[in-house]
Amino acid sequence: MPRLGLIYASLVALGSIVAHLAAEFFAMGSDADSVALSSRHIYLGAIALVCIGVVTWRCAALWRGSLGIRDLKRALHVGLLSLPFRGRGARFFALSAGLQLFAGLGTQIGEGCPFCGHDIAAGVLGAVLTAIVLALSGRAIAQRLPSIAGAIAALFVDEPSLGTSCIAADQAALLGLPRFAWFSQLYNRPPPLSTTA
Repeated sequence: MPRLGLIYASLVALGSIVAHLAAEFFAMGSDADSVALSSRHIYLGAIALVCIGVVTWRCAALWRGSLGIRDLKRALHVGLLSLPFRGRGARFFALSAGLQLFAGLGTQIGEGCPFCGHDIAAGVLGAVLTAIVLALSGRAIAQRLPSIAGAIAALFVDEPSLGTSCIAADQAALLGLPRFAWFSQLYNRPPPLSTTA
């Protein structure tokens, strides 16, 4: 069963970085420009790069492990079941928002809380709103993930060429039956019922 837990954890970490930055910009306004691109955020950039790398690596592994579009969609659908609360419902949404909020504010405290000398309520409100928006977006994407992946994969992944139509055509050739160009022959149908007794 494919597991999406590592992808989920990486996306939550990325969301917490966004919540961290949102808290600073909501609290400090234009003063946050000097803090956002300062050396104190080098670790956030490194974490973001690692998270993007993990998401890319795990998505590529799922892509390589699939036999086609339908197999990829099935793997993603089954993989969602490995997430907390099976990747569904209000509890999954609350967990995602809470993790992003607490991690984002936790890194603020770890940095010495640069926005604490400004409007703290606006900073916390900004982090809360950002975490909620990101969690809602993640929830919507999780619900549509198999269909989104199928639409993307349709551009790049070819379905296996050997299908039932090839097998039916081979059977027709072996049995010496005529080929019909306009529809595929169905050899698994039961014979028609006899009306004469």
